[in-house]
Amino acid sequence: MNSKVIGFVGLDVQDTILYLSRIFRHMGKSVLMADYSESQALYYCIPMIPGTDAYAARVEYRGTYFTIGPIREKEYGDFDVIMIFFGFEARRETKYCTHMIYTTDGEKNHVERLGRVKGEEADYSQLVFRNAGRVQRGMGEAGYVPAGMVREACQYTCNDSARERRLRMQCQYNEIFSFQGISARFKRYLFDTVRAVFPGEVSGKKFEESFRKAQMGE
Repeated sequence: MNSKVIGFVGLDVQDTILYLSRIFRHMGKSVLMADYSESQALYYCIPMIPGTDAYAARVEYRGTYFTIGPIREKEYGDFDVIMIFFGFEARRETKYCTHMIYTTDGEKNHVERLGRVKGEEADYSQLVFRNAGRVQRGMGEAGYVPAGMVREACQYTCNDSARERRLRMQCQYNEIFSFQGISARFKRYLFDTVRAVFPGEVSGKKFEESFRKAQMGE
């Protein structure tokens, strides 16, 4: 399997997935996104012709593809990047994930639900506290996040600004996936995530141009 498969577990992070999809696309990567979450937050951001069956078909949008149906075995070699949003329910597809991203906020029910997720240990994993304010002591200790699956060096804290909240809503209602004006911390988080997936391709003018185009919503 040549695909880089990124699994997203926990809170709704449809904006992060969409921003990454545009960056990867402008890097020349073929991208498939899948939404298996209970909320279907990513599904509701993808513009579709009425009557489209996103379970049976692959929905194409601006050079990337989307599905809510199962990913066939052979498809794991057909795409350079596959991003799967699981919500709080890990599925068998986690065994294919090369990268796992766990996201929670400061709400105890979310922190503890994330800690009960039973997924596979990936080559790379990260824990993101989003809109958690100041991370509370003990939230990252064993029993609150998937034990043994997250390396301390890959923890991030991102608290959305008013503009980032507007951009998040823009993804849902205007079908525009621009992230121009996000905070330096959020931008660094996206950059670091891309670097973790393609470590040899995140330097130089070519990558800067890819990032710029994605950031502008192209």
